[in-house]
Amino acid sequence: MTLETDFILCYNSVMGSERAVSPEEATRKEAWLKDLANFIVEANGQTWAAGGGEVAPERPGYKELEYRKGVWRLRDSYTGYFRAPGMTTIYYKDVPAWTMAFGGHGQTEGSEEGVKETFAFLKEALMHVTPNLPFRGPREYVVGNKRYEFELLGEGDMEDCSWKERIIEDGVNTFNQTGICGIVINRDANRQPQLPWNR
Repeated sequence: MTLETDFILCYNSVMGSERAVSPEEATRKEAWLKDLANFIVEANGQTWAAGGGEVAPERPGYKELEYRKGVWRLRDSYTGYFRAPGMTTIYYKDVPAWTMAFGGHGQTEGSEEGVKETFAFLKEALMHVTPNLPFRGPREYVVGNKRYEFELLGEGDMEDCSWKERIIEDGVNTFNQTGICGIVINRDANRQPQLPWNR
């Protein structure tokens, strides 16, 4: 299989159709995805998990965090506490380029009294994210009687995926959350796909 064919299949997962891709564009895309992954990890280490980056919210009732570096910007927005759905948007050159929505069950009923400890452990786990899996935390993170688990669902990757995470403390499942994430594809003036790595 040639490099060009590999990337036609990759575009299938993002755009739902085949399109010829030059080796130069394939290289540009690969470099852009690597930069995106590295930025997500860096921004994660400066915002919620690190206890920083809070900014004035754009939506009433939400908490929002932000981190900027060069042409990249992360904006994280969530509402609630025990159950706190939200969305992370990565902007590239001031245009949304990648998003992750998260939510679901949150803190398990009956374990609300320990929520501060659960969230402290969640933040600790999220600080161990790597560019190889830059969504939330590592596949597994264990300290003493606490275990964090992250799992991609299906064949997903940074371009398009769904995932789930959970925390188990003293053998009890105290936190569950699910999410989706993927590349944002806008359109140009001719209504053609405007891929972020070509911007």
